[in-house]
Amino acid sequence: MSCLICAGPAERIFCADSWEECKCPQCGHYRISDSLVLALMEQGQIFDIAKAREWLAMKRIHCAVPGIESVEGLLHS
Repeated sequence: MSCLICAGPAERIFCADSWEECKCPQCGHYRISDSLVLALMEQGQIFDIAKAREWLAMKRIHCAVPGIESVEGLLHS
């Protein structure tokens, strides 16, 4: 599987809910909602890798596996 943020190699982790869960050596362990993945694919949008990694690092202070449900300014412009 490819990382949903940087497109590098990543391990997919089974997630029972409507989430994609990945463990990337560069981006770390995270989840992205299925609806966001589909919306990004439909719109041809991609993450700004540096912003997404920074956001994930901040979220890991409070949660071991952060989840991205909205883009929150994390897209490449």
